[in-house]
Amino acid sequence: MTASRTWTAAFAAALLAAACGGEAPAPGPATGEAPAAQPAAPAPAAPAPAEGEPAADAGITARTHLDQALAEAAKWQADAQLVLVTTSLAEGPRHAFWFYDVQSPAAGTCTRIRVLANGPKIDNVGSGEACVLMKPVSTAFVDSPAAFDAARAAGFQPGDSVQFGLRFQRDDALPEPRECWVLWSDLDGDEAQGITRGWCVDPSNGQFVTRLSGHGGTVSAR
Repeated sequence: MTASRTWTAAFAAALLAAACGGEAPAPGPATGEAPAAQPAAPAPAAPAPAEGEPAADAGITARTHLDQALAEAAKWQADAQLVLVTTSLAEGPRHAFWFYDVQSPAAGTCTRIRVLANGPKIDNVGSGEACVLMKPVSTAFVDSPAAFDAARAAGFQPGDSVQFGLRFQRDDALPEPRECWVLWSDLDGDEAQGITRGWCVDPSNGQFVTRLSGHGGTVSAR
């Protein structure tokens, strides 16, 4: 793994850990596996895809199994709200796994739903512990390929790998906090300054918004 890829992986892990007040466990950035305390069972062999559908090894988009992920979240807590959608070290807008971080305002707790393309396999791999509640995002977001295409058209370069994060974002480049599909790669990291300048795409319509400054973060519900 190159130094830039290591930096990108570390940044992605920090984002994942911070999503629900730092309480939800961060996955292995390259494999999407659950933490050691919650080992994942081997993923089942993928069934043959239906006619016109991509093979499982082609990866899945953020919306491919969104409904199933939200249903799994509702099993955990009926009032589950989506606060973050992520994947890391992807080659493009389809990947082997996606994470959906959710919170329960009534219980004041958070957990993480993991979707693996192989199967598909959908599991609650989070801690379900108390957390800082974040501002939720709409589930009616444009899919990861649309966000990827918009960022690419604006100048985004995938580099060695692409990271995706759908979240409520604050940043010095934004006049006010807003929902963003944030994309970044190893080429967007500045190790000396300790920042990564992502690219914000409007998740409601797929339009590019701005290049972020790298000085900001997620937005709490308060």
